[in-house]
Amino acid sequence: MASDRFESDLLPQAVEGDRAALAQLLLLHYDGLQRHIASRISGDLGRLVLADDILHQTFVRAAQAIGRYQPRHEGAFFAWLATIADNLIRDAEKRRRRERRAVDADQSQPPGQSSGWAALVERIAGDDSTPSARGQRRESARRVRSALAALPDDQREIVERYYLKGQSLDEVARAMGCTKGAVRASCYRARKRLRELMGRSSLYFSG
Repeated sequence: MASDRFESDLLPQAVEGDRAALAQLLLLHYDGLQRHIASRISGDLGRLVLADDILHQTFVRAAQAIGRYQPRHEGAFFAWLATIADNLIRDAEKRRRRERRAVDADQSQPPGQSSGWAALVERIAGDDSTPSARGQRRESARRVRSALAALPDDQREIVERYYLKGQSLDEVARAMGCTKGAVRASCYRARKRLRELMGRSSLYFSG
């Protein structure tokens, strides 16, 4: 097929760093990859994740990794893109399951104890531990879930890793491929954004 010959001409150029050739390759597979992603996103996940978002993230990952791509057979490039997309979809499914477990834990938590979400509110808020403050935090934990969902993906992942999973700055930085300073800055921006998103319910948050 002409498209196969066209791809075989473009691939070596893209691997060598020709961004125009890479853009043409990605455009060549745009429709097919979009259909592939849409076929794998359904149910609850389909209401939370857009196929176009996964497609965009796939192209970003492909652009970052194209220099390491090794052509093996006809159709291998599309299979490579599909694998990247499938991994992103699995990551999204894992996040959804974690969030669901956190919601279930929050709803079943005995009075006076903090679930992961409530603990997140407490760690963002500071050390005020009066009974009224603790009660307000438990109530606000439900709002934090909604506010977190509105954060950019990278900020939300950093917040979840640092506050919910308890990873160190070094661990988060390694996992996210950034510096400790960038993690600190993201946590600061996330706290500020959470206060904005939660409105008056977050007035007790300390800076």
